[in-house]
Amino acid sequence: MADPVGAFRDDAARARFLLAFDRAMSSWPDRTDHTVQTSYGRTAVSASTAARDRTPALLLPGGGSTIAAWGPFVRAWETDRQVFAVDTIWDAGRSVQTRPLPTGVEVAAWLEETLDGIGLEKVHLVGFSYGGWVALNQLVRNPARLQSVTAIEPPGSLAGIPWRTWARMLLMLLGDEERYLSYLSWVRGGKLPESPALDVLLAGKREFAPRGTPRPERVTTAQWRDLRTPLTVVIGGRSHFVPRRAVAAVRRTAPSVRVEVFPHASHAALVDEPDAIKNLVGSFMEGTDDARHA
Repeated sequence: MADPVGAFRDDAARARFLLAFDRAMSSWPDRTDHTVQTSYGRTAVSASTAARDRTPALLLPGGGSTIAAWGPFVRAWETDRQVFAVDTIWDAGRSVQTRPLPTGVEVAAWLEETLDGIGLEKVHLVGFSYGGWVALNQLVRNPARLQSVTAIEPPGSLAGIPWRTWARMLLMLLGDEERYLSYLSWVRGGKLPESPALDVLLAGKREFAPRGTPRPERVTTAQWRDLRTPLTVVIGGRSHFVPRRAVAAVRRTAPSVRVEVFPHASHAALVDEPDAIKNLVGSFMEGTDDARHA
C-alpha cells in the first residue's frame, strides 16, 4: 500500500476551497501564477509581476495556511525585488502532492527542485510558522543558493514545542469546527481573522485531508555552528509555539544569528506586527544584497 499524501476529499471539495482561496488572494498585488513539476508532485507558485534587479524573495506560508496571508508583504517588498510565494505541497492549496515527504531531507529536496523549476539561482527565503521551519531546514541542508533566510516563529526548530501546545493541537485535530475556531483564537492571542482570510482557513479545514505532513525537526548545535548564510529569526513574546528559552539558546549557540523578539506579538506575528516585519525583513534583505555586491 502506498504511503499516504494529503489530498482534497473530492473534486467538489477542491473547487469550494479554490473559490475561497481566490477571494483571499485579493490582498495580493498583480501576480502571475504557474506550476513547477517536481518528483514529489506539482507545485503552485505565484509571483509579483514587477521585475527588479535585486535578488528575489521566496515566501513560505504557515501550516494549514495559504500564501494569501503574504499579500500585504508582497506589496511592500515588490518595490525592491520580485517576490515569489509557494503553495507548500502537503497543505491545502493549488499544489498536488504525489509522493510522501516524511523528513526534512525530502522537504529540502522538494524545495530545491521547486527553485530549479522557477529558475532562481539566488533567493532570499522567508518563512512563517511551519514555513519558518521549512526555511531553516533548507538553510542547514541546501544553503548554496540562499542569499539570506528569515524564519518567523518557526515551531520545533529552536526548542521543543511546549506540551500544552501539542495538547491543544491534538484537540483541534480531533474536534469539530468550533474547536478549530477556539484553537485559532488561542494561537492568535485571542483574535480571529476576518473574512476572506478566515474563510480560506475554514475551507482548508473542511475540504482537505492532511496525511503524512513532515514534522518540524530541531536544528542541532553542530548545524547552528556551521551556518554561514545571513539569518534572522523573529519570535513573538506571547507565542505558544516558540518558548522564550529558545532566544537564549540561539544567541548562545549561534551569536551571529540576528534574533528579534516582538514582546507583544503572539504566534501570529504577521498580523500583530505587520509594519515592523515589513521594515525589518525588507531592510535585512537589502543589507545582504548590498553585502553581496560590495
